[in-house]
Amino acid sequence: MVEAIKGFEIEIDKNEVCRCLGYRRDQGPNSSISSLIHKEIEVAYGLIQTSCFYQLMDVRQVRRPRVILENGLVITSDVLSRVLSCCRQAAIFLANIGQGLEERVAQLMNEGQMLKATILDAIGSEAAEKTACYLQDKVRELANSNGAEITLRYSPGYCDWDITQQRVLFEAMNSAPLGMSLTEECLMVPRKSVSGIIGLGRFEKRRLTHSPCRFCTKTDCQSRR
Repeated sequence: MVEAIKGFEIEIDKNEVCRCLGYRRDQGPNSSISSLIHKEIEVAYGLIQTSCFYQLMDVRQVRRPRVILENGLVITSDVLSRVLSCCRQAAIFLANIGQGLEERVAQLMNEGQMLKATILDAIGSEAAEKTACYLQDKVRELANSNGAEITLRYSPGYCDWDITQQRVLFEAMNSAPLGMSLTEECLMVPRKSVSGIIGLGRFEKRRLTHSPCRFCTKTDCQSRR
């Protein structure tokens, strides 16, 4: 059964917004840009409508590079097959911040206010990330209440998990009534959305700190840890 969490508050991290805009921690924006970022964050709070949806599914079988969940759902990823090998369940999730912020970004672009549009778009990315983090915390609480732990969360398009597997997640979640959809290129609508999977199981906590990058062959990845 799909569970829904809506209308919760998130805190947007200005430093993360700056990172999304390409600023380094040791060289941030000038005072005028910094002030504009702060103002647009306040604007964003009035536009964001958070919502998360998740479904717990039993892990039936792990046979690299495939993970078979209940109802025959197949996840294909060597990295995920390693990560989920010790998990009894997996939480498939979708999270988004609604259409309001994206509509405002489009309006600003049409008006030629490209700087504001770029800043607000970066804020939207950070807000979507915080929305997914909120969902992850809720799944952690649920797991802990049953004596289990959770893995990191993983999304299609990262590590070796092909972005076309978005279709598998959306089909499993019956996403149409949730107000989310996929383009032919497997991009999500609303654009400021996050999808993915979190493993639940009884394993050593130190596994939680293991970077999935140690399993990945993409050595030139900018996100490598």
